[in-house]
Amino acid sequence: MNRVSVFKYIIKEFHEFKLPDIIPRVLELPKTNKIISLVGSRRVGKTFYFYQIINTLLNKGVEKDSILYINFEDDRLLPLKIDELNDLIEAYYELYPDNKNKQKYFFFDEIQNVSNWETFVRRIADKEKAKIYITGSSSKLLSKEIATSLRGRTLTFYLYPLSFKEFLTFKNVKLEKDFAYSTSRFKIKNLFKEYLNFGGYPEVVSSETLKQDILSNYFEMFIYRDLVERFSIRNIRLLKMLSKYLITNISSIFSINSYYKTTKQETKVSKETILEYLSHLEDINLIHLMPIFSYSLKVQQVNPSKAYCIDTGLRNAVSLRFSEDEGRLAENLVFIELKRRRCESYYWKNTKEVDFIIKEKNNKLTAINVCYSDAVDEREIKGLKEFEKEFKSSIDELIVLTKNVEEKKEDVTLIPLWKWLLLDKK
Repeated sequence: MNRVSVFKYIIKEFHEFKLPDIIPRVLELPKTNKIISLVGSRRVGKTFYFYQIINTLLNKGVEKDSILYINFEDDRLLPLKIDELNDLIEAYYELYPDNKNKQKYFFFDEIQNVSNWETFVRRIADKEKAKIYITGSSSKLLSKEIATSLRGRTLTFYLYPLSFKEFLTFKNVKLEKDFAYSTSRFKIKNLFKEYLNFGGYPEVVSSETLKQDILSNYFEMFIYRDLVERFSIRNIRLLKMLSKYLITNISSIFSINSYYKTTKQETKVSKETILEYLSHLEDINLIHLMPIFSYSLKVQQVNPSKAYCIDTGLRNAVSLRFSEDEGRLAENLVFIELKRRRCESYYWKNTKEVDFIIKEKNNKLTAINVCYSDAVDEREIKGLKEFEKEFKSSIDELIVLTKNVEEKKEDVTLIPLWKWLLLDKK
């Protein structure tokens, strides 16, 4: 079967396919003529988010044959070369010749599997009357490279594992007005324990059993498919050691120099290789590094960053640690939620520490400490007050995220983490 025929088969297969029931995600895309790039790690639900958009289009009266959806991980297409992408458009118009001058919607899922795909997307964006959506699992590929390859024609959005609000929707919990004061708060708080320990990957949330097995398989997939295969990594042992170290020690400061000195005693390794592998872990959105807060770029560069994992459940499955690490898990949840809210965040350290410093759009600063325990340690308050003293004119809000405590201490707001995650803010 030639390539055009394969594309025809896949196109018709989708048009005859009944979309699955979809639990909507809260990510909102703007109305724009630009190409929409959707980035996220594997299994966060990018394909189902495409289905969500497609379902919205169908509900607005768009004909299904005006929608082209291709998953470039389909084994029937592999391997696929850039020049063969022309056969995709050829196949579509042979099936639907009357659509040439109509408005169309093209969805290209995991398109990074085709080398030099950017030139194809750029060309059809210029020549076809089509709104284009693309997804990929590498943040580097779909942010830095797209910016130059598509020459400002795209807007990039990130999809993360389920937020706590989305998690509750998956659990059929509807947030009523004043939920924090109703009897439903007991169910919400109980479900938060599950969210904290098993994370927000949709498949894991929907599964009643084998959660840890699913997450362990995800980790192996990240290592071998997204890292070893994509970047031709040879030292798999070092890659796994580094990955597990970072995932186990979430919410901690990570010093490359210290890690290098320790690791070179066990195995032959260069600092450059560690830096390279660290970059790859960030590229696939498995690990995120948060810099220290300073108005000096040099200070940020010479100080180590704090490490966080894309999902607390994935972290627990890899490190085999649970309840004794609730404080670390809680802080990790806050970091990912800030990413989800598109906040620019840092940590701060002087004689005391602040877990998160957020640069607001008005150039004001919000400082957050996480104290996930039954009693709030006074040092959490003191850390915020020390930061306030140094940056007083720039302070917008001081917050301590707690387990259950809710009160106001002077200008510091104490609020339970589960409740903060459900606030419609920023």
